Amino acid sequence: MPSSRASRTVRALHERAIDMTIVLIERQQTHNLRLEDVADALGEPVEKLTRLFTDEDALLAAVVEHALIILIDNCTRVVVRVDPNDPVGQFCALGDAYLDWADAHQAQFRMVSDHRMTGMLARPELRRYVDSITELMTRMLIRAQKGGQLHHKEDIPLMVLSARSFAYGLARMIVDGRMAEWAPEAPPLHTAKRLAHDFVLRMARSSQPSRPGT
Repeated sequence: MPSSRASRTVRALHERAIDMTIVLIERQQTHNLRLEDVADALGEPVEKLTRLFTDEDALLAAVVEHALIILIDNCTRVVVRVDPNDPVGQFCALGDAYLDWADAHQAQFRMVSDHRMTGMLARPELRRYVDSITELMTRMLIRAQKGGQLHHKEDIPLMVLSARSFAYGLARMIVDGRMAEWAPEAPPLHTAKRLAHDFVLRMARSSQPSRPGT
């Protein structure tokens, strides 16, 4: 029992440290936090944090990983609800999940998309999360192509990059308040999802051959 309580205490401190780091980054608009800063904000001795995180980079990596795990979990839960024989529908659902995540976790979105985090996201242990979503998008479009929903000559990697760029732009507009400014008649998330669906469906329609053999 004491071991179990100690394990829960360690997990609780780990989660509290991640949450507090996000709060401090948002408050101070900087990623250059010291472990001492986070420990002081938590009211804990810094020695406790150094048992969990070897240095500031390890703490930031944990914060980013936590954000990406939430994103992956959102994507997985949403996609499995869609008919597996409808890859375009799954593709739309994946976009919805990404926008839901960005809207519900705006601080994490800002942190992960910050240009100063480029080096952090290049780490293999973090890059695998981003790559897994890209690979999922690619598999969906390949299935759509094989099912005749996309032209057989379509450049799938380019379509994936285009869709990723469009979705990122929509998420950024939600978080920055631009979507509410440009389309005040509806909630920003609702508008972003409508635009994402429109983009995917137009992409699919324009990709279909106009006649056999083209």
